[in-house]
Amino acid sequence: MDTSQPPTRAGYDMISPDADPLRPRGLAWGTYSDLALAEWNRLLNQDPEEDKVQRFLELHPSMIPGGSGDIGPGGHHGSDMGAVFRRPKLIGRGRTFEPDFMWITRSSGLITPILIEIEKPSKRWFRKDGRPTSEFTQARDQLNDWRSWFARDGNQAIFRETFLFLGDKYKNRPLEPQFVLIYGRESEFKRGGIHMDPDELRYKRDQQRAKDESFMTFDALRPRYDHSISMTLTMTTHGPKVHAFSPVYGTDTFTGEGALLLGDPQAALARSVMMSEERRAYLAKRWAYWQEDERHRRGDPSRTAIHEMGTE
Repeated sequence: MDTSQPPTRAGYDMISPDADPLRPRGLAWGTYSDLALAEWNRLLNQDPEEDKVQRFLELHPSMIPGGSGDIGPGGHHGSDMGAVFRRPKLIGRGRTFEPDFMWITRSSGLITPILIEIEKPSKRWFRKDGRPTSEFTQARDQLNDWRSWFARDGNQAIFRETFLFLGDKYKNRPLEPQFVLIYGRESEFKRGGIHMDPDELRYKRDQQRAKDESFMTFDALRPRYDHSISMTLTMTTHGPKVHAFSPVYGTDTFTGEGALLLGDPQAALARSVMMSEERRAYLAKRWAYWQEDERHRRGDPSRTAIHEMGTE
């Protein structure tokens, strides 16, 4: 269905799923998951620098933990539009900080920003003598910096104004940030490696976490189905913009409000990977369709969408 103006009846949008069997389809989830995980493992085995890992995850947001209540309390409503920010700036009182990634998830009683730090995967957690490495200590301290930023007077209000941009219904819910460090490889904690008692060091590492922190290795990352319809955003001086879409992204009847705010998706679709040109063109057309639907809805407050998950 590609009409430019969704038909209405009795005040309702009669929006039906695009069931055309000939429409350009995205990759099946299982196919995508296998391909992405294979590429991820190849990348890790090449001893990549942090910036290469950052770029890979920006194009595969389903691999970034935290988007669906899998980190911290609440969050089971997910993030608006399945969106994760790339290198958002925390600007307010005190110093400015820039996490590598940030989800903002929701539940009935909470807003949960999930701030994520990544490092070069080959960095080690512990020295041979069992003491934490200076690299691990420095990386962990960045979580303390973010925590202190949220604790400063006025910064939570600035955060709400900057990042809670879809409607007002969540702005008064309490913020409970969570902080994630993705660091090192699982091989450091295997028997026969560099440490005499790796199980003891794993226990020691985990005991250092604060209650609002999560530690994980790069080997723990893998595509998550509940993050599949996701996208990566960049926060600019003019507001959020789409950087890339998940390779299995599809629109639905919840797309309109965010699509209207985010604007033209063409550059992000061109940047997205594992998509055919036909699929990119199709998604651009559907994105424009939901933008137009949202414009009509705003012009006629009596109109109510019939939301159908899985609609393209």
